[in-house]
Amino acid sequence: MTPPLRRASLLHPPGPAVFRKGGVVPLRPWQLVPGTQFVVDRFDSLPPSLPQHRHWFLTHFHADHYKGLTGKFDRGIIHCTPTTGALVAQQLRVPPARLRTHPLDEPFDLEGTRVTFLDANHCPGAAMLVFEASPGVAGGQARRPVLHTGDCRLVAPMQRLPALARLRGRADLILDTTYCDPQYQFPSQDEVLSFVIDAVKAEAFNPKTLFLFGSYTIGKERVFLEAARVLRQKVYVSATKLKILNCLELEPEVRAQLTTSDRETSLHAVPLWMITHDHMTKLLKHYRGRFTTVVGFKPTGWTHDKEAGRTRARGRKQQRGSLITYQVPYSEHSSFSELREFMTWFAPLRIVPSVNSDCHGPKAKALVDLLTN
Repeated sequence: MTPPLRRASLLHPPGPAVFRKGGVVPLRPWQLVPGTQFVVDRFDSLPPSLPQHRHWFLTHFHADHYKGLTGKFDRGIIHCTPTTGALVAQQLRVPPARLRTHPLDEPFDLEGTRVTFLDANHCPGAAMLVFEASPGVAGGQARRPVLHTGDCRLVAPMQRLPALARLRGRADLILDTTYCDPQYQFPSQDEVLSFVIDAVKAEAFNPKTLFLFGSYTIGKERVFLEAARVLRQKVYVSATKLKILNCLELEPEVRAQLTTSDRETSLHAVPLWMITHDHMTKLLKHYRGRFTTVVGFKPTGWTHDKEAGRTRARGRKQQRGSLITYQVPYSEHSSFSELREFMTWFAPLRIVPSVNSDCHGPKAKALVDLLTN
């Protein structure tokens, strides 16, 4: 049983207002770094002028974080990882002059603040951000460091990162609380990958089986790449998907696993929303004569079955005739137990829940209570 934590307080830094038609909406507490004028993952519904905000941070290339960002962005400099920067430039056409990319684990100083990007264990290019006073800055001793996790999956090996270990017990935390609910106790990514590979091997007895692997614009790549490696096949991706994957600085042997010819392989990477009975039925008709069975893998933590035992929790099989779907809880966000374990170890002074939160209200308080009691 996870022990109770020292109680952390809610963090509510004051923020300037941003305006939308019909009302005023403030920068949310998780979008403004305390002690700075830095904005994180907020680009939409901004007022005509925010002159005090010159530095903007994008933790990763998922639409709910870059929403509102376009090639017309002219409010300052966007800081991100090289992978995220390549995607922003290519997909959103943001001018390179507006981007500053930073390697992981290499601190840099900005307006009296030392910033470090750390691997968030989320999608490719995703980063957590550490903000602390630069050495020698007046009043720096009184400023508490801030860890902003963006979206992340906090696993035990991350506790060995020196940049996190030195913040224990003395930092504020802006935390990804996507699965901050005791029902979400899904297994590790490696366990789920093992389940997927076992399922692929079991279904591959029929050479006329089409395998579908759901993925996001960016994210879930490990699932289909591991299947391709084990079956020694290439995996089909659309030309659009390949263009995105080419921003990830893939190793040559990994790049060689990809093809844009759907006729070259029975392994297809598709958008997650395509793993449905209706779409799989359409594909079976489209490939009539070539495939007789469609097996789809839906890798997301939202497929987790809270009633399942430990073995079944790695995935669930559903079959309707020649259509087979595997719901697998492959998550790129922390499970509830992982959040609790990290809280116990990190011992933050203050917490800001960044997902499913109402800023100053009962939802935010309830999330902090779940994490600390």
